[in-house]
Amino acid sequence: MSNTLIYAMSTTGSLKLEYFNELFRHVYLPVSRDSDKQIYVNARLKAIRILDSLGFCEFDFDNRKVYMCKPALVLLPNFGLPNALLVGARTPRLVNKIKKAVHDWRKKAVLENRAHTGENAAIPSAIYIHATDKNLLKDISERASISCDLTSAAAWKLVEMSTGLDDILEALMFEERIAPDWNKRTFDKKRLMFSKFSAEDEDLRLTEYRHPVNNQLHHWLWKNDTVAVFSRDLGRYAILAKIGSNILMYDEQRFELATPVTVPLPCLLARAAALCSGLPPHQAFSGSEKMDGIPPGHPLQVYSGVPPTIAGMIASKLNQKLLNTSFAADKKGVLHA
Repeated sequence: MSNTLIYAMSTTGSLKLEYFNELFRHVYLPVSRDSDKQIYVNARLKAIRILDSLGFCEFDFDNRKVYMCKPALVLLPNFGLPNALLVGARTPRLVNKIKKAVHDWRKKAVLENRAHTGENAAIPSAIYIHATDKNLLKDISERASISCDLTSAAAWKLVEMSTGLDDILEALMFEERIAPDWNKRTFDKKRLMFSKFSAEDEDLRLTEYRHPVNNQLHHWLWKNDTVAVFSRDLGRYAILAKIGSNILMYDEQRFELATPVTVPLPCLLARAAALCSGLPPHQAFSGSEKMDGIPPGHPLQVYSGVPPTIAGMIASKLNQKLLNTSFAADKKGVLHA
């Protein structure tokens, strides 16, 4: 079931966002017990972020298109034998070619197919190739006719190429504009979510406007009485950086990086974090006490296998300081520092 969606998407190099929505509906609804429309919408939005972060495809909401990434083997940042992950578009034929190539090296390479369950049942399974030598990975990729970058882990490259928040803000052009008379919400830095009741007198604020006809969301970063069109994801971190609010938690023992669900990592940094393990982030909740900028009992998404250096670089790009802690989740998924 988990590969049905990606197989259908991979029949073309790109597809309309509306077609993706229809495909997801056919895959998600049969395995979901929930009929609530909002639950379905939330599940679809979550799947979009996961598919993008794991390198299957890229979503262009401005043009309402989904572009499939080319299939490739990418290295994971581990300290043992080479471990590669299959990313990009995939078909049953491609998977069989990879399996055959791995089988030919069965004494020196192993294929692991890890399916997802529960709320991630619609996400394609993670296909790993564990090998004794990088040259084996190169040979397997050549037999399967896909690319393979063996110079360094993809996560390292992604975080290094990401532009820092300071540089992005410095390049912004603020100008005087008249705010549209549309429904709007402003990012609430204390509750970490957009709200209709947030203060409008802040010298730096991020406002979300909803187009009354097509329902498209537009985000403006206000600086006093001037404004610049800005990214929703980066805008939230700009607001938090302005007040020195830290919301990234890290466990050096478990190599786990947690961020509030309502303040997800920007695209490239989310992909860097996800391609440390090749797995979707799992959900948890913060403890009963407020921790820096994180409200008590707030939903979190936790990335696995993130080395300390990559976690530190991600935080630095966003002008964040890691909240170093030791996670101990109870049976309800609550993290206790």
